[in-house]
Amino acid sequence: MHEPTDARQYQYRRRYLAPFIGVSVVLVLLLAACPLSVVAVQQRVISPPAFAFNVGEVEFAAPCPTRRFICPPPLPWYAIWRGDPEPDGSMTYRQIFFIYLRPNRRR
Repeated sequence: MHEPTDARQYQYRRRYLAPFIGVSVVLVLLLAACPLSVVAVQQRVISPPAFAFNVGEVEFAAPCPTRRFICPPPLPWYAIWRGDPEPDGSMTYRQIFFIYLRPNRRR
């Protein structure tokens, strides 16, 4: 006996529905994690990442550039910097992201 065509189409659609819903939920969670992490850093729930790396000759660093600034912690702000090399060997830094952080609690 053969199954009706409608039943086969329903089974075919249902087979791909669960993975589609799973991928959709993961994408929504990833998109929500970005602004939530910015708020968590701003409120000092999590500490902001400190990094410095080069892509070719261009340097990316946070919270302070490696060559020019001295930033003793705790900082009242967080910034991501881009450093472009100059012909004289120095670096020109530009902020590409900046946010004020909530003041530290005194204990």
